[in-house]
Amino acid sequence: MRASKLAILAVSMLVAALLIGSLVVQMQAEAASVKTSTSTPTTTHYGLHGTIGYSEAHFRRHIPLLPIFQPPKLSEANFTITAEGEARNINKTIPVTLRLAGTFQFWRNIILPQIDEADKENGIPRIWYNLGTLRVEEGQLSLGDETYSVKSGRGVFNTKTKYGLFIIQIRLIDEAGKQCFALLHGRAEPTENEKVYNVSFKGQIIRLAGIYRLKLDGILETTITLRTYSISTLGGTWDHTTITIKVEESPLAANYTDTVIEAIKSWNETLKVFASQYSDYSYLSNIVLKLTDSDDADVKIRFTDERKFRVSGETQTSFKEGNIFKNITVTVRVWPRYTENIVYAVTLHELGHALGLGHTDIPEDLMYPILTRWGLRSLGVSTLNLYGVAQIFGWLPSGTPEGFNVPRVVTLPASIPYEVVEGS
Repeated sequence: MRASKLAILAVSMLVAALLIGSLVVQMQAEAASVKTSTSTPTTTHYGLHGTIGYSEAHFRRHIPLLPIFQPPKLSEANFTITAEGEARNINKTIPVTLRLAGTFQFWRNIILPQIDEADKENGIPRIWYNLGTLRVEEGQLSLGDETYSVKSGRGVFNTKTKYGLFIIQIRLIDEAGKQCFALLHGRAEPTENEKVYNVSFKGQIIRLAGIYRLKLDGILETTITLRTYSISTLGGTWDHTTITIKVEESPLAANYTDTVIEAIKSWNETLKVFASQYSDYSYLSNIVLKLTDSDDADVKIRFTDERKFRVSGETQTSFKEGNIFKNITVTVRVWPRYTENIVYAVTLHELGHALGLGHTDIPEDLMYPILTRWGLRSLGVSTLNLYGVAQIFGWLPSGTPEGFNVPRVVTLPASIPYEVVEGS
């Protein structure tokens, strides 16, 4: 009996460790912020996170920057989960049904550890993430002929991956007062209804008599959309629509000018495709990136093999009066292990900054701060990026940027699906 209690205690500690560990991992994530001042240039740095045989590119900002927005007031949403499947142990397999209801909580604030006290006094340190926690308030789990009611439950929910990921711990009790625990690992996949998700769970039921392995599939319904596609901006816009770009002369320039030309072509083609697909933003067809030899180019790109710790590229942005860009300088550092495709990805990303885009927390997106293998496989300009540019140049229908305010954060509307746009 004592051994059984010790076993249950050990399992409970493992469950708690898994839940806490998941929260800590998410709270260690980074998010980009942007500068609002028009008097001092802003700089984005692009560095390396090395892995065996491969280097990941990482964007980060080292200078103090002001917060880009405040989180929404609404921080809770109700949810229900219904699922069916099976539970297995060594001896048998039995049918299982699950019903849970409770509340999601979103937007936890995190203070980045590298920001010092002086920066905190200036209101800088608070960065916001769409990290969700959930509280199970009622429900039941039927295990064959036995039905257990939910006594308590909690979990974490992360929307920063291709699928929403869950870890849920629930404490169950039967009519005789016997208790057991269920630990569920699952994912949510969006459906055509933006508030309904397909869910699948794998996990364990830990009982006094043994351990069952679970496999469940079902539906998650919630009162709001769980995952949104958002991107920050640099807070500025150009006062003209033909953005000129010059590749500065250097020993490496001849090797990578074609890469710049290809990246320019991708942006120009996808801008036109998006404008033709969504008539409300047809004015995007007027925006053109153009290669030039003029020293007066809006954007200057410099290729170099000079070393800078964990930094392979950076974008420096300066403003005229107000929120109008004056000029932008891009430096791309070419590392020995960088393939042509990686250099193209870096250039394509930096041109996004040149158009006024900041970063997004969507891992597969072009403007995500880290270029990963996943990012290279799905490399391309997304509808989120193009919609962001449309908002940055939202003054075009009126004909003048005077009095126009660039939004700090842009969220893709539900009417536009998130996808990579193919050029014409």
